[in-house]
Amino acid sequence: MPFRTELYIGLRHLMSRRRRGFVSLTTWISILGIALGVATLIVVIGVMSGFERELRDRILGTQSHIVVVEPGGQAMEAWRAVLTQVREAPGVEAASPFVLGQALLSSHGRVVGSLVRGIDPAREFEVTDIRGYVKPEAMQRLAKESGAGAGGRAGSPPQVLLGAELAANLQVAAGDEVTLVSPTGVVTPMGVLPRSRAFRVAGVFRSGFYQFDAGLAFVSLREAQNFFSQGTGVTGIHARVRDIFAAERIARQLQSKLSPRYWVRSWQQMNRNLFSALKTEKTTMTILLLLVIVVAAFNIVGSLVMVVMEKGREIAILKSMGATRGGILRIFFLQGAFIGIGGAALGTSGGLVLGWNLHYVEDFLEKVFGLDILPPSIYHIDKLPIHMTAQDVSLTAIAAVLICLAATLYPAWRASRVDPVEVLRYG
Repeated sequence: MPFRTELYIGLRHLMSRRRRGFVSLTTWISILGIALGVATLIVVIGVMSGFERELRDRILGTQSHIVVVEPGGQAMEAWRAVLTQVREAPGVEAASPFVLGQALLSSHGRVVGSLVRGIDPAREFEVTDIRGYVKPEAMQRLAKESGAGAGGRAGSPPQVLLGAELAANLQVAAGDEVTLVSPTGVVTPMGVLPRSRAFRVAGVFRSGFYQFDAGLAFVSLREAQNFFSQGTGVTGIHARVRDIFAAERIARQLQSKLSPRYWVRSWQQMNRNLFSALKTEKTTMTILLLLVIVVAAFNIVGSLVMVVMEKGREIAILKSMGATRGGILRIFFLQGAFIGIGGAALGTSGGLVLGWNLHYVEDFLEKVFGLDILPPSIYHIDKLPIHMTAQDVSLTAIAAVLICLAATLYPAWRASRVDPVEVLRYG
């Protein structure tokens, strides 16, 4: 039997409009079930990918791609030679020294713990995206102080940049003074006393990542060296690479190039637990939503079994006219393929349209039901982020088609096993 004939017969069976028009209705229900499952899966995967990308961008906005430090948090004295080697490494765009330490910040009777990072403002712009989080005049104050030397102008407190949540907890704004207290004190005749110094708030930054906004402060590199008694040493070197996904490979190359006394870590290694949790959540949601498509695929089994029951005489006549079991099997297999491909195509189109216009749907739900889907005060994101890739969309559609084809096998096999003699005798 020619393939064109098999395809024509299969489609005629699905679109039957005779007495049992219910068969064609179940066909459309099957197609819509597959389409809804595919569209939902595409949108959910896109939203989760968007959250992952948004989180990654916010983390890398204030955190560099690669960090080189000495084990145990020891001061790196030969950092200039290390800086030169890091800058010359293939794939590295920029590198800069930094000092990192813990301190207590106090103001208006409030005390908050924080990480204090000493930076070279002139080089920091090339390594992180902090410039986009603060006002230009705030960074200019920090840069002027860095160029003027420790303490900036005589008699004036050094400058500090505070995270937005940290500044809110301390109830300070630009121009106010805060006191930094170091847990590593100085030895005096009265014993060990904590080291403290007054700083003036140069500005406030908001990265959108709560961990940084609530617990990170920036000062100039020289002030950090003095405050944490680093001398001329630094905590480490951090670098920016051209391809963020090649950071781990570049980190391994740097590790083999540098002395074993240094540790080289990529942003993937420093945030491995966080992104592993996101990946696990995305995989779990994908499997759960694939089960929705599997459930919808059972409609195909029911629909085709009903077609086999309704078209028993036609199948018997086709066999008596010379149709083989393989030909009958292909007829019903093509019917399932039509449902699967049609549902996947409809669901893919719907998922893409919904994903591209998700913010309109979000606005509609918020206005009609009074919802606040993403409170900016909590998530620092106004809209649901969505990032649909060709790979995710293609794999979703292909998976749906394969599930539908698998669901077609049993009805097609059952149709091919119809005995024409029995059907025509008792039908």
